[in-house]
Amino acid sequence: MAVSNHYNHWWGKGILLGSIGISRIGDFIYLIAINILILNMTGSPAAVAGLWIIAPLASVLTKFWSGSIVDRYNQRQLMILTDIIRAILVAILPILPELWMMYVCLMFVSMASSIFQPASQVYIVRLVPEEDRKQFNAFQGLTTSGAFLIGPAITGIMLMYTTPDIAIYINAASFLFSALLLFFLPRLDVVEVDPGVSKRLTVHMIKNDWIEVLRFSRMSFYVMFVYCLYHLILLLGMALDSQEVVFIRQTLDLSELEYGVIVSLTGAGSVAGAFVNSLLAKWMPLKHMLGGGMLLVSVGYLIFSVSGSFTVATAGFMILGFFSSFSNTGMATFYQNNVPAELMGRITSAFGLLISLLQIVAIVTFGVIAELFSLRLVYLSVSVVLILLSFLLWGAGLKKSTLSYYEEKRTMNHHL
Repeated sequence: MAVSNHYNHWWGKGILLGSIGISRIGDFIYLIAINILILNMTGSPAAVAGLWIIAPLASVLTKFWSGSIVDRYNQRQLMILTDIIRAILVAILPILPELWMMYVCLMFVSMASSIFQPASQVYIVRLVPEEDRKQFNAFQGLTTSGAFLIGPAITGIMLMYTTPDIAIYINAASFLFSALLLFFLPRLDVVEVDPGVSKRLTVHMIKNDWIEVLRFSRMSFYVMFVYCLYHLILLLGMALDSQEVVFIRQTLDLSELEYGVIVSLTGAGSVAGAFVNSLLAKWMPLKHMLGGGMLLVSVGYLIFSVSGSFTVATAGFMILGFFSSFSNTGMATFYQNNVPAELMGRITSAFGLLISLLQIVAIVTFGVIAELFSLRLVYLSVSVVLILLSFLLWGAGLKKSTLSYYEEKRTMNHHL
């Protein structure tokens, strides 16, 4: 059977979704458990805060060269290898005696994740036919949202009866199980980037790859403009998220229990939105999923910023959670359809590096501004900026000259 017929079969995509889902559930278990483990070990909030710097720092150290590896080596093997590496590193975390050792170990875990993410993106593009990508991305969003609810719930139950160490070991096992599932997927041949040239990573190779990324960015300016605008909106939203607990506890004067309920209901809204999105994705135009979805996410932030009660704050966050899946699916599909698979690893890693640097700057800057001005005023101002940028994003897809970027192939049994 030809590979195209093989990977079009439902179980191939189902296995890939299963692998991603199990890995994401493990990630959420690990996120909570490692925070508690570090806090129990040190008693220091600063030590816990240090955990949040590790991931973007690892991204900066990895992504300037990882794209060169991803595009030249078998992506499925890279995914399996990084899953196994993460399983081993996570498993040894609880036995490390010093905090600095744990930070170093976590740095390598995050570096492996920085390779896994672009490798999985390239593999999805090569595995899933263009006409099926939007539906696949919608199901992937549902898988991620489900993990957001299931992972913390499992962790909460486990921590009632066991220790954070056990939760971390389960995370390590989830990486191994994810790697096992990936073995059942087809081993797609690598597209030769530089035929006849050694695949050994060199400074010259990395330099040439960055030149190639810049050349593509100039030639496909509109694609990268939409991609960067989308991620700018996400960055501003993430900066708001970094202060949400302060806003809820101090500005709204809500209890820790009410904060926990808001977070849980946001997750429920995200799952509900992802489920509806998976049902409607086939029929929704890509430009409206991307631009309209992001606008409604921004409206959710605005409602939260003007809220004065638990009910209104919850409504804002549930709207935000509900529509985030639509915009995420829209961007993932737009990106997959407009960036060549043989360049995607380098493009994703290069722009991922810039995004990580901006992420660090945005969170620190927002924290400083929030100290100097009223947090509600800052939230309101940034929410208005988010809405204006979302209108720009949506408007960029409505121009007649850009319609070709949003065209989608259709299978015979689901034409619009």
